[in-house]
Amino acid sequence: MIREHPGISRLEIARESKLSPTAVTMITARLVQGGLLVEKKLEASSHLGRRPTALYLQANSRLAIGVEITPADAYLVLTDLTGKTVEELEVPHQADANSMLEQVHLGILKLIGRARSPLLGVGVSLPGILDPVTGKVIAATNLRWHDVEAIAALRRDLILPFYYENNSNLSALAEWWFGSPNLKNFVFVTFRGGIGAGLIVGGHLQQGASFRAGEFGHMSIEAKGRVCLCGNRGCWEEYASDRAIVRSYAQGGGAAESAMEIVQRARAGEEMALAVLREAAVYMALGFANIAVALNPETIVVDDFVAAGWDILEPLIWERLREQRQPFWLSDLKIVPSEHALDSSRLGAVALVLSKYFHESGPLA
Repeated sequence: MIREHPGISRLEIARESKLSPTAVTMITARLVQGGLLVEKKLEASSHLGRRPTALYLQANSRLAIGVEITPADAYLVLTDLTGKTVEELEVPHQADANSMLEQVHLGILKLIGRARSPLLGVGVSLPGILDPVTGKVIAATNLRWHDVEAIAALRRDLILPFYYENNSNLSALAEWWFGSPNLKNFVFVTFRGGIGAGLIVGGHLQQGASFRAGEFGHMSIEAKGRVCLCGNRGCWEEYASDRAIVRSYAQGGGAAESAMEIVQRARAGEEMALAVLREAAVYMALGFANIAVALNPETIVVDDFVAAGWDILEPLIWERLREQRQPFWLSDLKIVPSEHALDSSRLGAVALVLSKYFHESGPLA
């Protein structure tokens, strides 16, 4: 409760939790003694009242490491209990999976050495389909990884707890944990090298029977369309992902390193960049329409270049959505840019560690 409501008083905790004031006093005293909470006196509401005490997390009392592995590179962050970055590292892409994991492991060791408070664990964001028991990457199409023992290679002989999850799922977790705790039913769609989605239903992450839910990037939208890296034809990510947009731009005679660069050129008024985004918006809208019909979320959250270019893409996407679906399908739907955009997946890796700590561990672990 204190994490979600910084500055809350003991009296407010007792009222909201239905615990007795005595119990709240005993619990918070133990947390203060353990270094997890700090107290701040507030001004009294009247000259007759006692000054209430506001309670806050001692943010730097515990730390967490978040790791994000992408097709381009890897990012590692050391954060406090609020997700604020204390240290960060970037690991350049290595073509060989073993070399990549070796460099990331060394990065984890560096961050452990820089930690000045107890570490709660390491959260790892991985692309593709994972084995939920071992952390093996069964298939990560955009990395061209198959049957890679990723978590075993990263953990080795470290005694820290390791947690791991698909990157899209962790982006959804970050949005909920650090941004919108009142948002209980939403789909987080990631637009990176490929397209994936994390599903939060009733405040819980949905992983599917085989932990493979949310692979919307491999939903076919063109029966005889382009061949995807996964071997299928007409996958959504072949028309609306970062690499698809860069390819379309190149076919028009342009050259760009990323869709983010094309968004920037469109904002500067370049007509070819605008034309490529208009075409991509058609396919984005098609995918969103299918998600809306299949899952009926209250909100679809987008990240990366789509969030960065939302001022350009939003009217284009909604124009197409209204052409594709009757109003009753769309009347309650919101599509919004992520509060964390480019950092969502690595923050989700941190949120995974913190959620385990706050929800499953002893109070002074």
